Amino acid sequence: MKGQPGNRAVAPGRLALVQSFVNSLNVEFGPDYFATTEGFATWLDRNGFHGVGPGELDRQDAVTLREALRALLREHNGGEPEPSARATVEHVARGCPLVVGFDDSGALSLQPTLGDVRGVFATILAAVSESAIDGSWHRLKACHAHQCAWAFYDRSRNRTGRWCSMEVCGTRSKMRVYRESKKHA
Repeated sequence: MKGQPGNRAVAPGRLALVQSFVNSLNVEFGPDYFATTEGFATWLDRNGFHGVGPGELDRQDAVTLREALRALLREHNGGEPEPSARATVEHVARGCPLVVGFDDSGALSLQPTLGDVRGVFATILAAVSESAIDGSWHRLKACHAHQCAWAFYDRSRNRTGRWCSMEVCGTRSKMRVYRESKKHA
């Protein structure tokens, strides 16, 4: 995935797929790859899911899952817990079976049993599960700037990164606080 704000590196391993899925919508400027079935099909192809032909209901489910994951990533960045987001992820997961298998390198991993869009969702949820186990899940965050909400991987030692880019969102936030303090002074 190219074009990360602040020249950040993408999330490691399969967590990069989750990051790409959430960032299929640039909240602030667009585009939204999942706005149409054609756009969703393009995203699928670019992310290695060749030959998966999504329908309109698949696209709608993708948007629902994406926004539930974004809500969870906001929690990782100090946002309020959203039980409905957890319930949505659990609901989607029930229709996306996974099995334990070996990948091409011989490593044990969770793999989808279906070859359609449900298999794509299962692959994304497997990456979430694996990253929760290895401890990297909580480093994937949604930018603290609500007008942005870009998913970024926090590589800071103490896990306190708040913005996708200090140069853009961080500076905007600090300027907003500064202007507010001047107003009240």
